[in-house]
Amino acid sequence: MKKTFLFIVIICTVGMNVNCSKEEFLDQPLRGRQQLDDFFSTPENAVLFVNGIYNKVNGESWFQANFPRQINEMATDDQWSGNTIQPRPDITGIAAYNVFAGSTYFNLFWENHYIGITRANISLERIPNVDIDDELKNRLIAEASFLRAFFYFDLVRSFGGVPIVTTYNELLEPEIRDKTRASVDEVYALIEEDLTKAISVLPLRSEYAASDLGRATKGAAQTLLAKVFLTRERWAEAQAMALNVVQSGEYTLEPEFENIYSVDNPHGVESIFEIQYINDPQFTDIGGQLSTTNGSRGDQGWGWGVPTSHLENAFLSEGDSIRLRSTIIKHGDPVYGDPDVTEFDGEPSENKSGRTNRKYYIPLAKRPEPYQRGQHPLSYIHLRYADVLLMHAEAAYFSNDENTAKSSLKLIRDRVELDTNMSLTGTALRDAIWKERRLELALEQHRLFDLRRQKVNGISRLATIMGENGSFVKYNTEESTDPFETTNLGEAQDKGILFDINVHLLWPIPPAEIQLSQGNITQNPGY
Repeated sequence: MKKTFLFIVIICTVGMNVNCSKEEFLDQPLRGRQQLDDFFSTPENAVLFVNGIYNKVNGESWFQANFPRQINEMATDDQWSGNTIQPRPDITGIAAYNVFAGSTYFNLFWENHYIGITRANISLERIPNVDIDDELKNRLIAEASFLRAFFYFDLVRSFGGVPIVTTYNELLEPEIRDKTRASVDEVYALIEEDLTKAISVLPLRSEYAASDLGRATKGAAQTLLAKVFLTRERWAEAQAMALNVVQSGEYTLEPEFENIYSVDNPHGVESIFEIQYINDPQFTDIGGQLSTTNGSRGDQGWGWGVPTSHLENAFLSEGDSIRLRSTIIKHGDPVYGDPDVTEFDGEPSENKSGRTNRKYYIPLAKRPEPYQRGQHPLSYIHLRYADVLLMHAEAAYFSNDENTAKSSLKLIRDRVELDTNMSLTGTALRDAIWKERRLELALEQHRLFDLRRQKVNGISRLATIMGENGSFVKYNTEESTDPFETTNLGEAQDKGILFDINVHLLWPIPPAEIQLSQGNITQNPGY
């Protein structure tokens, strides 16, 4: 973390629906305790400060958080890097496991998250002393606790044990120099503690005013904690926590799968934790980014993170036409849900697979003017109810509760008109649940972490998919006849062959952080 004065930039409606004017943007740094004392002198400023934490969930620009998460997906069997016309070894190298430890994207992701943690720490330190209604005070503290847990969960899954910082010191750099990496167990203990506190205080979704939708809720904290338990293989606790969300009655599956990522459906019935965006040409970077970064280069996009034919075949093997049409757009095909596009331009000469992510696509008639990065009104959903049901199914399976696992699995498949084999048992049931996670949550930035944590005979599934003998590498080099992927070799067909299980289950600690700590922070093995 570089020596950084705290910039609090309140971006309206990113994280929640907040009415604001240009005057409410804080574009001056806050330096030292006296200025913090002055700032936390009113309830309104306390709310604004917490709003500023939410800004770091997706980053305050395209390259800080969500694009590194996209790169994670490029390092799986679901996505290619995609853009074959613009050489970017800092992107394609990560996707191909030819990893440069000093990549800008690792550094930005780390820095973005620690700035978010710093903002949360300041909130947790200062808000208890603000003259404010107790109910609001406690809620803001709980929101900050949830967000700090969110940031640390991202960090520990990406880098392993990381420095734990829970207080704020305006002389930030000397404090960081004294830090060492906490153990993975210690980081998870803090995450669990923060989420448990948040759960005890946060309102249910139904208890928020419409203008506050998007703030952390009890259901969001329970969902994130269920995911933490699932990652830690604490199966019974994961099942119980997911069941709490189910039994709350606050969420349900969208009746139509296509409406989950509809630009007309912010904070839909399935959404648990969502970052909502708006379009306002007066300001930059207050709208979404993914419709551009993921969009086809033949459709005003950058062409990064394109779906693989391997993913498409996974849908086809299930006869899953409903989710396929709302997940993947293929060059030359009509775009489902956009009557104005009968022959999509996937630009296969510049796109490894000739395919584009449908979930982040905005139909032509619904595009704002201007249609550009930082102005897209399409929300991004971090946690949704289908994920809860699938976590519940997986945790139930590993808790030897197969009937419950199949019941939750069936709810997901019923929505997309797929039969569920209720006689499944053993590893066949496990594999069906894992496949369902892939199809349901495809291209939503869950796949890499799922593959890392899921194990077969004690070995991460990522090692069975990537590497010289990995199924994805063999598919592309020995089996695939896809006309786009096999002819556009601007991205190597053997992507993933360099994967090393002893190295690549974590990303490298940014070297700048190691240098800043004067060696107190150590590097992950192999980098």
